[in-house]
Amino acid sequence: MALLTVMAAVGWGCGVKRTVEVPVPARIAEAKTAGLEELLTLMRERSDKVRSLSSASVKVTLTSGKVESGRLQEYRSAPGYVLLRRPDAIRLNVQNPISKTTILDMLSAGDEFSIWYPRENRFYTGKNSIREFETDSGSEGGLLTARPAHLLNALLPNPFAAGEAGVRVALEEEQDAGAKYYVLSLFREKGGHELQPLRRVWIERSQLVPVREVYFTDEGSIASITSFSNFAPTEGLLLPLSVMMNRPADGYSLNLQMKSWRVNPSLPADAFVLTPPAGAEQVALKEKGKAGGI
Repeated sequence: MALLTVMAAVGWGCGVKRTVEVPVPARIAEAKTAGLEELLTLMRERSDKVRSLSSASVKVTLTSGKVESGRLQEYRSAPGYVLLRRPDAIRLNVQNPISKTTILDMLSAGDEFSIWYPRENRFYTGKNSIREFETDSGSEGGLLTARPAHLLNALLPNPFAAGEAGVRVALEEEQDAGAKYYVLSLFREKGGHELQPLRRVWIERSQLVPVREVYFTDEGSIASITSFSNFAPTEGLLLPLSVMMNRPADGYSLNLQMKSWRVNPSLPADAFVLTPPAGAEQVALKEKGKAGGI
């Protein structure tokens, strides 16, 4: 009986187990190895090499609204161009696909930003340091939450400030069905045993490029989630031609599809000047919940 039991078990095991050859995804097979210091140096050098960026052909898609509301507003995709210059200047111009006239022009430099919205004949000004603005019922609130400085931070990310006092960095590994990743997480000490999350970056290991980045608010909630894909070699760098930025607390997401990038172009000073057109209503945005001007 014992022999029969063993034979039955062996036969059953052979009947349900087999070896299957499966293809190994290229990004997993080609995953590189790097340590923490090497990754930090890679992030710093990648940042240092880019002083300015421009793309003359960008497809912009905006979705506004918070998921919790159960209602989102999708704006039709439109072409445009984007200019970026360190340390803090960006201009995004969105155009009518047929007439090529401006339907939205956004500029940010330092703490100041401007938005020209011809449809309302309004020229908005505000400060990036203000978290939420008062908007009247007739304005396009979704456009006002989509501040150009948010996009600047996504397209020209800073290196990890791992050497600052009170800042800590952690390195992890992750893997999905298609690739392996290094995950860099940045924290700030808050006293006692508490750490404040600041930033997290997923670095795809076959090309050692950042493919996902998350920034956190001071309260620890997610400020932005940005995904990068469709990388193309550009002047010695691998730059993403597809960028998807989601700002859940601000209630909008931006999808940018670039045909190409120019690295370190010479951009004239007036490229980052946006003045109110004649006859436009000028609106100084006020902080929500506070009276008076900015």
